[in-house]
Amino acid sequence: MVYRSFRSVNFPDRYWHVDDGYVGLDPAGGSEFREDATFKQVKGLADSSCYSFTTHDGRYLRHRSFGLRADRNDGSSLFKQDATFCPRDAAYSGATMLESVNYPGYFLRHKNFVIRLERFEYSSQYLSDSSFQLVGGLA
Repeated sequence: MVYRSFRSVNFPDRYWHVDDGYVGLDPAGGSEFREDATFKQVKGLADSSCYSFTTHDGRYLRHRSFGLRADRNDGSSLFKQDATFCPRDAAYSGATMLESVNYPGYFLRHKNFVIRLERFEYSSQYLSDSSFQLVGGLA
């Protein structure tokens, strides 16, 4: 079992963090923060060569309306696809980009410290905003 936290390449003091069901990019905090910033990496629900990520309380990270959120698995095909991300090489050493299974060419990135799914664009801002270091879980 692999536990991961996601550290931003261009804001290395900030991590993915679930708050009120949505995933933001926040500075590391105390033990409750660390629990909400640590995810179990599992085989992708829609593609076993990719990844899905669960929270400490069993919710899955999935995109909905292009925002990343933590939701309970409803068993639908759409949910499985929304919750599956394929790792891709990033422009930064030791970093990964995560591409949506059901929106090829769309990657998770932070924008205004909110994690969103957006179409790839070749710009230095996009490349840094969509590159994350998958580090050992903070919890």
